[in-house]
Amino acid sequence: MRAFRISAPASSANLGAGFDAVGIAIEIRITAEVRERAPGLANRWTYRGAHAPTHDGLRTCIEAGIAALAPSAPPLDVDLDNAIPLGAGLGSSAAAYAIGVAIGAQFAPATIEDDVQARAVAALEGHPDNALAAWYGGAVVAATGDDGLTSIRFPPPDVRAAVVVPSIVLPTAEARALLPQTYARADVVHNIQRAALLGAALAAGRIDLLRAAVRDTLHQPYRAAAIPGLREALALEDPALAAVALSGAGPSVLALVFGDPRPVAARIAACFERAGVASTVLTPALAASGVSMTLAEPATGSA
Repeated sequence: MRAFRISAPASSANLGAGFDAVGIAIEIRITAEVRERAPGLANRWTYRGAHAPTHDGLRTCIEAGIAALAPSAPPLDVDLDNAIPLGAGLGSSAAAYAIGVAIGAQFAPATIEDDVQARAVAALEGHPDNALAAWYGGAVVAATGDDGLTSIRFPPPDVRAAVVVPSIVLPTAEARALLPQTYARADVVHNIQRAALLGAALAAGRIDLLRAAVRDTLHQPYRAAAIPGLREALALEDPALAAVALSGAGPSVLALVFGDPRPVAARIAACFERAGVASTVLTPALAASGVSMTLAEPATGSA
């Protein structure tokens, strides 16, 4: 009976101008303790952790990932420990799909190459920036289209992260609906320039360019209407601030900071407080690794 422990990190997609193309992994994780059960038994799931799910959304993602690679997987005992805030734009579904695909690979009838697994996560998640950041860790630039999925990974920049999570419910579908169907050419050119600069800055390790590279005109200004305090947070200037952006579709804000991230995090939280919105501050590291697996001792008996 196989047994293993597997985890996947949170992620912050877009990084401002890198809309639907750039993601970065954050060292906040979903961890699953997985044990194979005897044939004929049912799957058994346990939820716990700082953000233990109150419904089966994460389970559904993990099961879809398993089924994509191993539709005949045996019954499993899965103890799910979640530290990623849910519905906050921090890639909890991408992490769950990544865990599911990695579990499925353990029970697939043949060895599945890593890039095939990565493509499966991206197909399930639908957003390659979140998906590949969760899978590979570090910073990822990804594109999908007629050429299929293409991507490149870089080590995370040498900065600290501050994540400020306002107490606002903003489902991704609603955040998407806030965006216009068409854009002015000037706004598109603005983002193309900065998205190119963002990829180059990540590749070259030019942290000094990130503040300019993340400035966005395609999604953050429109989503700010539903997130009181966001405009002020994105306009924040501080000598310690390397970059600040809405995390994914929001409502969380990610800041990349030189040195101690807590003072900058407090200033961002104050932006929300002045708008009448409470928030939670997290100061995790950036995640250099993505999906991580360790084997456990085989379980005895047939439970």
